[in-house]
Amino acid sequence: MQIVVCGAGKSGSSIAEKLSQLGNEVTIIDSSSNLVKNLTSKLDIRGVVGHGAHPDILERAGARDADMLIAITSSDEVNMLACQIAHSIFEVPKRIARIRDKSYLNPSHQDLFTSEKLPVSVIISPEKEVAKNVLRRLEIPGAIENIPFIEDKLKFLAVKIEDNCPIVETEIGELTNLFPDLKTVIVGLLRDGEILIPKTNDKLIINDIAYIICPKELSRRVVSIFGHPEKEARKVVLIGGGSVGSEVATMIDYSAAKINLTVIENNATNASFLADKLKNVRVLKGSGVDRDILHEADIENTETLVSLTDSDETNFLSAAFSSSEGCKRSLALLNNSDFQSLIKSLKIGEFIDPKAITISSILRHVRKGHIKRIYSLTEGNAEVIEGEVSVSSELIGPSIEEMQLPSGLRIGGIMRKDKFVMPTGSTCIKEGDEIVIFSRSECIHMVEKFFRVSPDFY
Repeated sequence: MQIVVCGAGKSGSSIAEKLSQLGNEVTIIDSSSNLVKNLTSKLDIRGVVGHGAHPDILERAGARDADMLIAITSSDEVNMLACQIAHSIFEVPKRIARIRDKSYLNPSHQDLFTSEKLPVSVIISPEKEVAKNVLRRLEIPGAIENIPFIEDKLKFLAVKIEDNCPIVETEIGELTNLFPDLKTVIVGLLRDGEILIPKTNDKLIINDIAYIICPKELSRRVVSIFGHPEKEARKVVLIGGGSVGSEVATMIDYSAAKINLTVIENNATNASFLADKLKNVRVLKGSGVDRDILHEADIENTETLVSLTDSDETNFLSAAFSSSEGCKRSLALLNNSDFQSLIKSLKIGEFIDPKAITISSILRHVRKGHIKRIYSLTEGNAEVIEGEVSVSSELIGPSIEEMQLPSGLRIGGIMRKDKFVMPTGSTCIKEGDEIVIFSRSECIHMVEKFFRVSPDFY
């Protein structure tokens, strides 16, 4: 595909890199010549310096022949206008815009985004996506990742194997004998920085991250068996009442009645606004790296701290301070990969990567065929892909064992007419099945091929 990306900031550059790795022809636009130069020097992409919504700049970027435009600048208005120009002048088929301002995202205004008005095909709201990710992490605190698939009927979970794990050093093939009704597939392992697709005689070892797919109703039991019986958080402290933090606080205030939430916000205006808006939330004005404020929030008796400010440094330090003061778990929003590595190596908490979440939101609109949902792992070297099997798919016919699938992918779950089918070597996939596949990056194109629809079957 030919794709134009407007915006070479953190998210734009990450998306351009990922799309280029997948074999797309990418052109990036940014008003900063330094950003464009840096990206084009290290990636196999074209670059154009200029305003992303100016027709002449879009034409130079190849919008006339583009299959897709992704507008992800820091300005909602520029992103929307870029989509308008791409549609009206260049007839770009698909137009994706990052939109952050809540006034545009109000459900009562959604008829604004139509081809006759503002022709944005897909709206990406990072704040909403990050907020939903945070709530899922609070729901199952023993899981590093908790991603829903097939309308939340299946869960993709990531769980760290620690020394108290009851099944450590157990062969994966033996788990079926130990837990015959568990209906769980270990689709991957992260070991020493490398993604492995495990074989039945592989063992789980300490410090592995196990990637698991299971029915939703079994998710808590699965996490407990893998050594994490932690209960759902009841007392939470949230650092940062900005765009992401206020979204999380609002969601908890509205729907999570069991959570006792305290928000710490350093900006007096924001703190006052949240205090007035949120009915069941305590709001403190202060810094998340101030120990006195943390103690006022009762951090020593808090189950989970979530730090969502705009500063990686503040988020990292608040996680470190809360851990030292007795908080059981910390989640920190971290863009910088060095901070991400550091928080893991020091064992002071877990991190949320907003870039990975945004990339996952966009990728499903780039993939071909009947692909409904994608989640890209933070490391970027594997994806979880949900798709529907069409009558022309190569998956239909032979059993999974007979397919001789490449070693870089694993079928993790099958839903057939709302019933879970545990994928084994003898399982045959049928038309209409909804399946979830875990794939390393080198096998992604084959997964796309599985879900592609042949024109001969129309």
